[in-house]
Amino acid sequence: MATLFEKIELEADEVVIKTVRKHWFVITVEILCVVAVGLLPVIFVMLLPVFNPIPLLNDWFVNNLPLILFGLAAWLLGTTMAVAITWTNYFLDLWIITDRRIIVIEQVTFFNRKVSNFRLERMQDIKVTVSGIIPTLLNFGTIRAQTASAAESNFTSPALPDPRGLQAIIQNAMDARLTSIGGLAPGAE
Repeated sequence: MATLFEKIELEADEVVIKTVRKHWFVITVEILCVVAVGLLPVIFVMLLPVFNPIPLLNDWFVNNLPLILFGLAAWLLGTTMAVAITWTNYFLDLWIITDRRIIVIEQVTFFNRKVSNFRLERMQDIKVTVSGIIPTLLNFGTIRAQTASAAESNFTSPALPDPRGLQAIIQNAMDARLTSIGGLAPGAE
């Protein structure tokens, strides 16, 4: 994680309050799905000779076994690559909440990364959505933030852990930032 922070230039006296990745459940489900898809052909090839009622197909299977094993090895290599891509996207997607801004790093593909900065004093609204039984039980959801500038600067991040807690952290950081730059915190008169 130190390498990710080395690439981000913090302002003078800027303090990192919290770093957040997507919820563990998301990466677990994605990897389990990829592994299941990867193992289906292996299981099929292993069970084909056992449950095959056509003896001619068994002869074809035995005669083409090297080709079949090569195909399975290529399939498993592709599955391993898919797991690596899934893990990389999970690990490199990161939210960094500082006392001055929110930095959102989104790894789109291996060689495509989006880094967005959102100043806390420009934040207008933070909306939290937790929908579904699993997100409710495991406490993860979507955070949508709206800034005072153009619509492109609005951002949405799904599957973040403890979204209400993150909303409170961001709100407290926003209030502290507005107070420190001489503005009034929301609700203050």
